[in-house]
Amino acid sequence: MPAHLNHEEFFTSLTTLLTTTSQKARGSVYLTQKPWINTDNSQDQQQQQPAILIRATDGNTGAPNPKKVKTDKKTAAGAASKKVKLSTVVSPEELEAFYTRYAEVCKAGMTGLKKRDRSKKKTAKGKAAGKVQKA
Repeated sequence: MPAHLNHEEFFTSLTTLLTTTSQKARGSVYLTQKPWINTDNSQDQQQQQPAILIRATDGNTGAPNPKKVKTDKKTAAGAASKKVKLSTVVSPEELEAFYTRYAEVCKAGMTGLKKRDRSKKKTAKGKAAGKVQKA
């Protein structure tokens, strides 16, 4: 995995990732965060709050779709190399300012998303439930 980005590079890359994903017909962006514990000086870290590791990825695994007929191995390998992985480490002192900017970037990137259409599922379930009650 590539080295962690600084905060400005991370926000720039995340903005680009969110806009390109929202412009596509389909796609997902996965945002994760977890404590980042430095193993070098573990005694000092136990007394303080740990840093936070923030990750973002586009979820493009490059795995072939089993429902499709034939897939070429070269295209699957090419798609796997295009997976976008971003990460940064935020120290406890910078956490509040980082989350403020992080929320702004995420909200701005989510404006182009479409809400899921669930009306077809509800009508199908309603008809099936009605048939069960009549029997």
